[in-house]
Amino acid sequence: MRYGYCIFCDDIRTELGEKLSFMGVYNGVLLLPEFPYTLPKLCAQINLVTPTNLPYRSIVLECFAPGEDQPLLRENLDTVQLDEQEEMSVVAGEQTPDVVVGASLVFSPLRIRRPGFLSIRAVIDDEPVEISSLRIAKHHDH
Repeated sequence: MRYGYCIFCDDIRTELGEKLSFMGVYNGVLLLPEFPYTLPKLCAQINLVTPTNLPYRSIVLECFAPGEDQPLLRENLDTVQLDEQEEMSVVAGEQTPDVVVGASLVFSPLRIRRPGFLSIRAVIDDEPVEISSLRIAKHHDH
């Protein structure tokens, strides 16, 4: 089964050994003091998982800000990464059941005009797939 997931955060750092560290991870909602608002930076780590017997042929990532018809970003995933799917599916000589293709998106700065959902979707092998969304709301002082 194919699926995807996303981590929204303030920053993504690459550590030694190609490990990723996520700073300021959002838990479903991003609260802002007012609208419109400009965030200095927002990051999204997207991972798409597919069985080894169903490799991806093409992936285009799209990100939409709340209330916007045009994507903030539309990016073709590197075909080199897609070509390595077969190699990635073999770990220590054994076939793995899934291949993970990942991408880090960085928006800096990011202008949010209104509350709603920042949504990430992928067009995988010409089929649109919703991956994830982050709710953006006004912070209410108590």
